[in-house]
Amino acid sequence: MPGPREVRVYLTPALIPEGVLAGGIAVVIDVLRATTTMLAALAAGAKAIIPCGSIDEAKALGGDGILLAGERGGRAIPGFHLGNSPAEFTSSICKNKTIITTTTNGTAAILACRSAERVLVGAFVNFSAVCEQLSADARPVHIVCAGTNGQPTLDDTLFAGAVVDFLSSTFDVHLNDSARLAWDCFENHGQILMAALEISAGGEALMNIGLGDDLKFAATIDKFALTAAVTYDPPRIQLAGAGIKRRHWQHS
Repeated sequence: MPGPREVRVYLTPALIPEGVLAGGIAVVIDVLRATTTMLAALAAGAKAIIPCGSIDEAKALGGDGILLAGERGGRAIPGFHLGNSPAEFTSSICKNKTIITTTTNGTAAILACRSAERVLVGAFVNFSAVCEQLSADARPVHIVCAGTNGQPTLDDTLFAGAVVDFLSSTFDVHLNDSARLAWDCFENHGQILMAALEISAGGEALMNIGLGDDLKFAATIDKFALTAAVTYDPPRIQLAGAGIKRRHWQHS
């Protein structure tokens, strides 16, 4: 009989051991705000999103019919079409467009997962869709939190814990210590999600620059019933599925 399913959380990309993602399915998280915004763009009809590690790389890939998006320090990059606020990414702007994006933390986390066999983009806005993809896939699960400037963040850890909670109620699992820490975080903060985002360092930073509405968007469980997957060489994020069987959030 097969043993317990491996479920591992990495609180920042720097904590991923070399080679460990090979053969597994990774879920990349940057709740505030990169992955939330990417999912909003795909839900609005974007054709694809290309994550870049630097502003110069993003500019070099730009051109006619391509939207440049992203932020540094939470603020929109001068000269880019869009920032990193999910509500900006409407159908009238995004439909059938390719979006090139670079962010302080999220795009780097995505680029750090290229050795995984499959990579999904996760946030609270597509929580149940991510859960259903993981429940249908027998591979080891690696949940990668973007963090902020090399430090773990409450918002990403909370999402990771919610996924661990779901998987632990569905499978016999073997968790690393970071997965247990994230699970504890979810047990303590899952019922007060919006308040947890507000007290997080990232949430406070966004509110301080007038972007508090982004927290409300990021805290909307299952706003989108869609799955987004990453392919590499070159990196590209696209819609990989739509629809969910039911909601899997455990807190009202």
